[in-house]
Amino acid sequence: MFKKHQQTAIVLVVSILFFGIPFITSPDLQNNPSFFSSLIFYKRCIETLIIVVYFYLNYFLFVPYFYHKKKYLIFIAVSVIFLLIAVKLPDLIITNEQIHCALTAQNPDYKGRGPRPEMPFFMEFLIDKNAYQFYLALSIGILLKTNQYINGMQQDMLKSEVSYLKAQINPHFLFNTLNSLYALSLVKSDDAPNAILKLSSIMRYVVTESSKEKVSLKSELDYISDYIDLQKLRLTKNTQIDYQISGSVENQTIAPLLFIPIIENCFKYGVNQTENVVIKIHISVDNHEILLETFNKKVAKNISELEKTETGIINTQKRLDILYLNKYKLNIENTDTDYKVQLKINLK
Repeated sequence: MFKKHQQTAIVLVVSILFFGIPFITSPDLQNNPSFFSSLIFYKRCIETLIIVVYFYLNYFLFVPYFYHKKKYLIFIAVSVIFLLIAVKLPDLIITNEQIHCALTAQNPDYKGRGPRPEMPFFMEFLIDKNAYQFYLALSIGILLKTNQYINGMQQDMLKSEVSYLKAQINPHFLFNTLNSLYALSLVKSDDAPNAILKLSSIMRYVVTESSKEKVSLKSELDYISDYIDLQKLRLTKNTQIDYQISGSVENQTIAPLLFIPIIENCFKYGVNQTENVVIKIHISVDNHEILLETFNKKVAKNISELEKTETGIINTQKRLDILYLNKYKLNIENTDTDYKVQLKINLK
């Protein structure tokens, strides 16, 4: 599908071709040195101007407001009216007899064709060159605008799907974070104020940044760091968090909230307050590629069936397919005891 700027370029090229072809292909242009000061030139200008005006009206007005809204009778009626104008109006303004007389007066030896003989009315719409140009303008206008219409619908569908997937991720994260704060409040922890500040920063990011197509990689990693810090506040010494970031994150952008469902799973399945466990979260940036590696033991107990769903990971895969198609690699190793994820994205 063509992007908007490509579509505009094509419309301009088509317009130029409509203006140029009648002159380039005209035998009179080569045989008559004074072509550009002749009635033939003026008539060609009128013919071409009518076709180009119709092409723009058809592309910007008739196709979107009549054809695409299934007002076919109005579309056909308007098209027929402009077909009559394209075929008849130039001959009414400058007749073939006037052109023949003018050429004969300029050159007594002129042996060009005389006035065109009369023919049945409907035949003019079959053999007239203006009619052919009109049919071409009609067809190109419909094809280009329909292509743009379909492309726009697909883009809207993709945006709607991405927004829907984000909406599924954000509440899940919010519930987990509120549970963490609830746990801190129960023990009246001195870390509660700091946790509230972290939550405020996280929610500000979710509200202001998640609706954007791309965010700075630094902002996304700060958001992840705040989330992990919140999780640390509710964990015991039995849980060790191996969280590392390496590489340059400056001047890089990424789609928001891609990593958090994977990281959430580490804390959902990899934490057991009575067992010694390690959760590994490594993020490395190399040029325009980012690699997320996570590892956790599956030690969590009493997880409800609702929490066991893989909705977050499934939605992340859908978003990756939409936003980074053919630019990412996702490997998941899911055994009875371990869960390991490797996600590499080309951010270019």
